[in-house]
Amino acid sequence: MCIMTAAIIIAIIVIALLIAICEFFLRFALSTKVHNMAVPADSVFLGEENRRETTLSRAFLEEECSQVTITSRDGLALHGYLHEKPGCDRYVITVHGYKGSALDNGILYRYLAKMGMNVLAIDVRGHGHSGGRYLSMGLWESDDLARWVDFIKGRNDKAAIALHGVSMGGATVMMLSSRNPDGVKAIVEDCGYSSTYDEFACQMKAMFHLPAHPLLDLISLWCRIRLGFSFRDVTPKKEVAKTRIPMMFIHGDADTFVPFHMVHENVDAHRKEHELWVTAGVAHGASMIACMDEYRSRVLRFIERHLEE
Repeated sequence: MCIMTAAIIIAIIVIALLIAICEFFLRFALSTKVHNMAVPADSVFLGEENRRETTLSRAFLEEECSQVTITSRDGLALHGYLHEKPGCDRYVITVHGYKGSALDNGILYRYLAKMGMNVLAIDVRGHGHSGGRYLSMGLWESDDLARWVDFIKGRNDKAAIALHGVSMGGATVMMLSSRNPDGVKAIVEDCGYSSTYDEFACQMKAMFHLPAHPLLDLISLWCRIRLGFSFRDVTPKKEVAKTRIPMMFIHGDADTFVPFHMVHENVDAHRKEHELWVTAGVAHGASMIACMDEYRSRVLRFIERHLEE
């Protein structure tokens, strides 16, 4: 009897310890209140040019945009910045990355606005001025994005819309792509991962020097219990395979945070018209600043071609 009691106590302790470990990693990865070492600082982000662009983007959002809000399916207030021109039916919705804000993609959306397009820069749930404590690496965020598309269509039933996303934003636009939402004519994804499970496996090795199995599987199971989804539920390459929307894929070949090979998995999954642009020697999320002029011209050209069809 004593042996059985001891075994039960040990089992309870082990289970409690595993739950505590899983909860730590879950909060580290998915709580927007935890400031983790999301992306290694690259010199391109620390340069004077990027600081200048950030200042210009902040002024654009504050002075040339209206602040708009919608409500998510689960009741969160979601915030965005809308730059809209009377009589213009062309819209671009841009989605920032992990632990970022609407400020992040200003190099592109300021340019697109200058070139005559309407732009909506959103704060992803739990980021910027949007509500929410946890993120889902593109699952809930893609549903939020669908609501932003509906918001635009509600304002202009003739709207021709392009989606743009970087990193987790790239994964988000890919997750939405399978729904083929009405009015969305083109999608640009920049350095989005092909699989959340594989991305987390990569980061567990890089940050903690831990193998994915079996810990990541346990964390994924705990995520399903706690938040209602598992990491394998967020696999953008599977959603890309179901879309009819033309897509442009951008990825730096020096990206180690979202491994470069993932872009080929996404491209290979996409069965309709697409373009792939590999930026040479560029790290994660840095293509927009490192290749600024080419980035702007390539994305504009792709978007214009499909919004005018």
